[in-house]
Amino acid sequence: MHSSKNNLILLTASVLLIIVYYTIFGQFFPNKHEQMGHDYSFYLPSLLDGYFWHQINGLWKIPWFTPSFCGGSLNYININNGYYTVPQFITFFTDPLTAVRFTFLLFAGLGLSGFYLLLRRAFFTSQTISFLGAGLFMFNGFYAHRMLIGHLFLHSFMLLPFIAFILLRPLPEEKKGRHWQFVFDIVIGGFLFAYMVQSGFSSFMIPGIISIVVAGLIHGLLFGKQCHFLIRWVGSGFVGILLCSSKLVAIFSLMESFPRSGYKLPGARSFFEAAWLMLKSLFISPAFDPCRIEKLTNVQWHLGRHEWEYSVTFIPLIIMLYGGWKILQQIEKKDLGLKLSRIRWLSVAAITALLILPVALNTFSPGWNTFLKQLPLLKNLSNLIRWVIIYIPIVILAATLILEKIAISSKYKMGIIVISMAAVIALNALTERDFYHSQNYDPEEIIKTYNLVKEGLWMPEITNIGVYLNKNGQTIMPLFRNNMLIHGASQLLCYEPLFGYRLEDFPIKSLHPGPAMEENKGVLNIKNPSCYVWPEVNNCEPGDHFTVEQKEAAKTFLNFRHFPFQMPTSQRIANWINGLSLIAALFFLTLYGARALIAYRRMSPFES
Repeated sequence: MHSSKNNLILLTASVLLIIVYYTIFGQFFPNKHEQMGHDYSFYLPSLLDGYFWHQINGLWKIPWFTPSFCGGSLNYININNGYYTVPQFITFFTDPLTAVRFTFLLFAGLGLSGFYLLLRRAFFTSQTISFLGAGLFMFNGFYAHRMLIGHLFLHSFMLLPFIAFILLRPLPEEKKGRHWQFVFDIVIGGFLFAYMVQSGFSSFMIPGIISIVVAGLIHGLLFGKQCHFLIRWVGSGFVGILLCSSKLVAIFSLMESFPRSGYKLPGARSFFEAAWLMLKSLFISPAFDPCRIEKLTNVQWHLGRHEWEYSVTFIPLIIMLYGGWKILQQIEKKDLGLKLSRIRWLSVAAITALLILPVALNTFSPGWNTFLKQLPLLKNLSNLIRWVIIYIPIVILAATLILEKIAISSKYKMGIIVISMAAVIALNALTERDFYHSQNYDPEEIIKTYNLVKEGLWMPEITNIGVYLNKNGQTIMPLFRNNMLIHGASQLLCYEPLFGYRLEDFPIKSLHPGPAMEENKGVLNIKNPSCYVWPEVNNCEPGDHFTVEQKEAAKTFLNFRHFPFQMPTSQRIANWINGLSLIAALFFLTLYGARALIAYRRMSPFES
């Protein structure tokens, strides 16, 4: 009875916390000027484009390409697009703006519950301390402000605690149930990893995985059994690769033509300046001030306020400093050293190295920068400040574990928890966010077009290649330029990071404003997007157009339908692996669910 009462109180507190959270941040969807973050100018048209495809083709056909942008571009293959994601799925039922709101709230709740489970069921902290850690994580500045600015693909960041929980939770004692849960954890972890790739989290995957590894090493220090975590981690990674192998292979093919490796990597002038920038971004809110940019060198692109939003507030820092001091009073230093075995010392060394890595990556020197620009994946990025996300879950984890270990009365500890949570809410509520209220992307056109299509009043089709002109007839690139799909036209000067922030890598060739089916020197005025990713097997070069002989294929493409193109053998194999892995994983989960249901009905644990 006492446990049920505690659970009810916890559930009520969680619901109230989510309501408070949405009260603070929900006012930006849209903001007080009825506008939204500038990068929604990419994602809202993309969601509408995905809805067009679904309306015409249904759920099961893969939207490899889209005619809606750049005179023919990439959809499923685009690293930034997420057709098989929650926000896109929600748009099959309601408009893109509502889908964004629901996604924001849903994944905030998943972050809250995931971190609670991680602390409560994997690190065995008390309910109240677990709730504090969960609340701290939900209010992290990275997720909220990236969603405010329009980085919709980063909603999957909030899945990291769930993945860590799945990989670290204890296994049943009895042998058969242990094996079933072990495989179940690997499969679920694989699904979550695959979802992150599908959502467009790919450029953040390495720091995200590192944060999980650090959490696993900390768990090993406290409880041992590192091998269980490592096997599940490797297994989940392998399953995740299988479950998104189709997209991964296609993306790697695409990167051969568009590596995006020409951008500079900014960094601080010294290691200590880089460390200070990280500390300020983690513990101070608001996170932005002009002095931070001045401390960077080798800067190519302006880093706006949202690029510095990682704050977990100063509350975890105070807890760690106070708690660390109290713990040092409780133990003698010689005892601390004797308790660490060789394996544990190796774990400490690994944790230290991984936590130093973001600081090192953001320290600039010519030789070091040259080395980084030669590394796979890192060379394709425009900044590495985003690796600060490694610290967000780890700092909160450390603070809550230290608070759990402090030898003080439960009443005093409860006071710390209540004051800390109240302070975090107050700090977030009182933070100045005029930058986000000044954002000026208007979602109204997208919503109106969505409703027209849903009511059957307009059938999506691309008939023209277009640009926007000013009053003097000069070509301009307004923020809303990707909205041109609502007029049945594909924006020539599109907003597409794949081709560079200024379209410096976009092979325009003969593409020009005018009818998409216009013929000129044997080609049509529409790109054949299969040439971007598989040029050799399609006998073309990246950026080539449909030829006059491919007129029927071009018409099919412009009507949001699958057109004939060739794939290399490696891509076909990846597609089969992806499909068969998905079927196998779903089959196992069905068996696991049936077994769990039978066990529940018997009101007994799994029988060996």
